[in-house]
Amino acid sequence: MKDCIFCKIARREIPSEIIYEDDAHISFLDINPTTVGMTVVVTKEHYDSDFYNNDKEIIDAAINTAKNTAELLKKKLGCERVLTRIEGLEIDHLHIKLYPFYTNPRIPSKEELSILAEQIRS
Repeated sequence: MKDCIFCKIARREIPSEIIYEDDAHISFLDINPTTVGMTVVVTKEHYDSDFYNNDKEIIDAAINTAKNTAELLKKKLGCERVLTRIEGLEIDHLHIKLYPFYTNPRIPSKEELSILAEQIRS
């Protein structure tokens, strides 16, 4: 979809802090995080944001990418676990939000996002 913000991020038309990528998905740090490492997993191709309107293969692949990204976040950030929220209302593009969970959470500044992304990618 031409004007979809997630499609633009996937096409690299809008800068983002990408921390994980495979052939069909990208995972990037949320620009307005509520916790350190809050991440959005999106399909590179535009699919319906109503998760269950998609084919099983698309759902399975998105969940697998979210799992891979969550494992990366746990390893690199040392969070206790990663909470998952399957979206559908804010942006009409299939996406999954990952929230690293910490005993003592804090919200990173926008300036910290690129440093945090490099820490996760390295």
